[in-house]
Amino acid sequence: MKFIISSTTDRTFIHLSPTADTFASSTVTAQFTRLYYLLASTQTSSPLEWVLVTDGADTGSIEYVLSVDTDLASTIETWCRELVPNSFDISTTTTDPLCCLSPTESDATTNPDDGALESYSPPRYRAVEFVGVTDRREDWQTTLTRYDEFTDKHSRLPLATVVSTLADASVPMAVQILVSPYPDWRHHAIDRTQRLKQGRDTAVQRFFEDWITTTAPETNVSDPGVRSRVDALDEKDAQHSYVVTARAVATTTDQHAQLPVFTPIATAFSHLNGDHYRIEGRTHHGDRAKSICESLRNRVVSEPEHSKFTARLPWTENASRGLVMDSHELPLLCLVDAATLPTKAHRGLAPTPTDEHGLPRPPRDRIERYRTAGFTLGHAQTADGDAEAVPISLPPALQPLHLGLFGRTGSGKSSSLVAALLANHAATDGADIFIDPKGDGMADDYLRAHYAKYGSLDDVYYFDCTETLPALSFFDIRDQLDAGVDRTTAVEDVVDHYIDILIGIMGRERFEQAVRSPDIIRYVLKAMFDPIHGSNAFSHREFQTAVARLHETRDPPPVVDEDLQAMLAGVAANSKRSFDELMQGVANRIEKIPIDARLAQVFNHTPDDDSDDPEFDLPRLIDEDAVIIIETGGLRPASQRVITLVILSALWTALRRRTQQGADETAHPLVNLYLEEAAQLSTSSLLSDLLAQSRSFSLSITLAMQFPAQLKEANPEAYREVLNNVSTIVTGNVAVDSQFSRRFATADCPATEVQTRLRALRRGQWLATLPAEFGQPEPQPFVLQSPPLPAGHPESTDPFSPARETAYAAALELRTTQTSHAYGLDVSGIGSRTTTEETQTPLGHRESAPLDESATSTHHATPTSAHTPSEDAPTEAYPPRNAPTPDARINSALPYTSRLPPMVGYDPEVHVVVCEECSTRYDPTLTGIKNAVQCCHSLDAVDRDEIPISQLPLKLSAVERGSSAFTDAQLRFLQAVYSAHQRRFDPEFEYDLLYDSMVRLQEYTGIRYQEVQELIDGGSLSVDCTYPHKLYTVTPKGRRAIAVRHREGVAHGHGRGDLSESSLHVVMVELGRRYLEAEFVEDDDSAAVEAVAYHEHEGSRSRLDAVCLDENGDIAVTLEAERANHDILTAVPDDYDKMAACDPEAAVWVVKNRSDAHEVLRALNEPNEGYPRVEKTYSSNSPPSSFQIHQPGFTEMRTLQELQSLLSQN
Repeated sequence: MKFIISSTTDRTFIHLSPTADTFASSTVTAQFTRLYYLLASTQTSSPLEWVLVTDGADTGSIEYVLSVDTDLASTIETWCRELVPNSFDISTTTTDPLCCLSPTESDATTNPDDGALESYSPPRYRAVEFVGVTDRREDWQTTLTRYDEFTDKHSRLPLATVVSTLADASVPMAVQILVSPYPDWRHHAIDRTQRLKQGRDTAVQRFFEDWITTTAPETNVSDPGVRSRVDALDEKDAQHSYVVTARAVATTTDQHAQLPVFTPIATAFSHLNGDHYRIEGRTHHGDRAKSICESLRNRVVSEPEHSKFTARLPWTENASRGLVMDSHELPLLCLVDAATLPTKAHRGLAPTPTDEHGLPRPPRDRIERYRTAGFTLGHAQTADGDAEAVPISLPPALQPLHLGLFGRTGSGKSSSLVAALLANHAATDGADIFIDPKGDGMADDYLRAHYAKYGSLDDVYYFDCTETLPALSFFDIRDQLDAGVDRTTAVEDVVDHYIDILIGIMGRERFEQAVRSPDIIRYVLKAMFDPIHGSNAFSHREFQTAVARLHETRDPPPVVDEDLQAMLAGVAANSKRSFDELMQGVANRIEKIPIDARLAQVFNHTPDDDSDDPEFDLPRLIDEDAVIIIETGGLRPASQRVITLVILSALWTALRRRTQQGADETAHPLVNLYLEEAAQLSTSSLLSDLLAQSRSFSLSITLAMQFPAQLKEANPEAYREVLNNVSTIVTGNVAVDSQFSRRFATADCPATEVQTRLRALRRGQWLATLPAEFGQPEPQPFVLQSPPLPAGHPESTDPFSPARETAYAAALELRTTQTSHAYGLDVSGIGSRTTTEETQTPLGHRESAPLDESATSTHHATPTSAHTPSEDAPTEAYPPRNAPTPDARINSALPYTSRLPPMVGYDPEVHVVVCEECSTRYDPTLTGIKNAVQCCHSLDAVDRDEIPISQLPLKLSAVERGSSAFTDAQLRFLQAVYSAHQRRFDPEFEYDLLYDSMVRLQEYTGIRYQEVQELIDGGSLSVDCTYPHKLYTVTPKGRRAIAVRHREGVAHGHGRGDLSESSLHVVMVELGRRYLEAEFVEDDDSAAVEAVAYHEHEGSRSRLDAVCLDENGDIAVTLEAERANHDILTAVPDDYDKMAACDPEAAVWVVKNRSDAHEVLRALNEPNEGYPRVEKTYSSNSPPSSFQIHQPGFTEMRTLQELQSLLSQN
């Protein structure tokens, strides 16, 4: 008897992803017993199905699926979760995995007139049907091998053989186990036991008993055959038995494909045979195999055939396609133990690695309170890896406990922060202050998203600090005094903040080397604020004048504070030599501010109360529901730190003024401060003070950085502050240490396991620990997935249309102009300059002095004079452009870099790098830098971004540079970009084109942001992309400027690259080549033995971006990296034809992003000329990885970000 369930029945498919964790025998037996009741209690007669299926593709992937009627799906899914180890990934879908099997009929048979008959190839089949064979007709009531007995003796479950065969299959193949409850047959078991004991089991026995002779029962019971059957009947669970149908099918329409040998599968369950009941796999071909395939697709249940009339005939075999198994036996046909699979089977099933086991989501009552408006953290991920629809947000009430967001470059940290800031702006009433030092377009991404959501930028204040700085008055206590703040407190704050800024520029150790100089700075500043002889507001220029006057006259400024007067007098009482040394130390420190003319303008800005001077009125703005963006990416790192600290100082003042003026019960609007690259403030006590005072100030601080250990060496106290005083931590895959791991540790997940899980996080996944309201339990750490990019973001699914882009540009220009006029200081015409000194390199080349003096060894600092510039002093930002400097060093970036490891200095006099701890000198090369680090420290303690490029092969004479239209900095940068394009830097330490932003090259070569813009505007440099990281390409005009011969065979050509290739294309090709190597060369089933880039066909000038070659040197796999350019409608079909002509086993396309993927697909669907290369179309929302296209020139497509993610997992 057959019961047919149509394959179109409404079913739910539960995908199982096993892990290395094994099943517990007691749990397995108990759950399969419980399964009987679950299936028996339902009204449906549809079976439960276990299926293992592969599409036969080269990847060898295998799906392990449990399917059931949708009405019962939730019940069975819950049962399944209780059956398998907690580490299993479980997900549901409505897509039938059996759809990958070839259809039983071709369209050619139903459409004979469409020309398909000539190429029609009928499907071929091979099948195995499992039957239960018994010695006697009713021996199906005896036992097969039980699960617990089998696992005690064997390490691999029977399905391991099945999975291995599926992994080897090159055609679609499926193994199906159908399970239905069998009615309680205990009465039959009792009856048969009696017949066995009485010797009346078979018809022959009954004939002899009735007509010939009678046997005593005790004689029958002692018979071994009777005894074994009775024992087997007692062991069989007649109350909880199942009807099981098992079959396997392989099918293909490819006449050249080899159907798999089914012997391993046919014998896979032979270990389950009992003494009287066994399972046999019988192989079939042709029409019988086709019939079995149809039964498999239609989920046909075969009922037991032992009780049929025909089964009673003496010549009929005791065999049935309907197996009867109890809850102790059935698991051996259903369960897969990934821990014991053979290597290839393990790879095909792709079990979840141990360190990627999903963390369980916190209980609903603990996580529900975070499904609210606030700072969007992401979407909670279940233990199966699925993301919930409703995002998790940190409510405003918990935000003053602060938030830390950690993620390495490319992790999606910036995108998540943009989405969070946008959502939090709507959820809070106070100001959102975002300080962005990265300069990688993040501020623009937010502005676009804000405009897309609100339709305007009216509530945004945007400062591009290369053009406009906030008009703050630093040495100004007028507002604080008006708010009732005590003068002494106000003065102490300003003085402490100024000292903090100087420490941020120089580093604490260098700043405090001259022990008395910091004290003298404090004394003079306090004298400047003297209530009688001083002022409530003054400029930095006036402060410098007072210091110079004290040095020149040795006459301390008058003050009313007797103690301060005595301290100043004590300074002046030193000997002339000591006094000069002390004051020189003061001058050396305070002159760090006006070295950068932009900073000088900020510190010298003191608006009058009655004037129309611009003023950044932060005390008023913090109560406004507005977004304030301070973008410092175009400044030097030290200048970025100074501007940030000035903003923090002003914020501290504004918050305390608000607190002082408000009543105790006043609820102030929450102010949010977002600090990107917060590690650069590691030495700041001001930040620590703000963190500590957050609740009383109604302030929330979000610290975003690559990894918290960045703080550890520079400022252990700040590191402890982050771990202990930041309640919400969201981290990606970052470098971890034991202290950070303990922050996430629980009783169920110790710190060592936390470290493993952190390392296993993929891009877009985050481990989060959240605070709770007072008296409420906190949720345990859990995994989040990044929120989607907001509308308007260039990489989102809803970017701006051309019209919307124009409107946005106009709105941004208008708002920037309004902000600059009312609240900013125009610094667009000012570059970094030296007002009190001009730095001369030992070879005579004039450069603006670097503000970040970590790039210069302290052992060779040149004393600076203490004179103060006059009001009319020239403010030329740079020396005369391109003045002939024949001895200038142009073959190294070290004299100009703003980045060096903190334990390494550069000595320009002898052109060496120096260990700052022991003063040992090393060569000015990468090896020298590494040796200098390892001299007294470890390379593990160094941020890779701090190791600059060293060799810079710029080969222009002094005459050529003098006559060039470009500055030396621009020439250096062009050479650095070109060398990066040619991949001539060490990718492990210096610069890796595949993953590093070229913003790093700007820092390494000492070029200003404006100078880069000039190169772009002048056509010497082009911008390739800003996402996933910023890339430039030197144009032919730029190559001429640096006298580079872009020769064929050296810079381009066979095996080298394309003539006018962009840096982005180089990245795509190399990532593609590495992907081919990982997916095909390392795959034993592929003919590929080598992956090469820029391969030309033999005897042809046609070049493919990357190929895999077989052992004969013939092309086995092809790859093209495609950019969406103006000629896409012709270039893409041409590239398709090139790949198709090679008849590869795979043809891979690499594109920049999803948008480009659909442009490429459109070009293949609708080329300018010729026939469509690809007929299939997909919606613009479909990711390229979902394309199911199998054409000679197209088998798969990957985006740049997908390749980076895939390769980072290998």
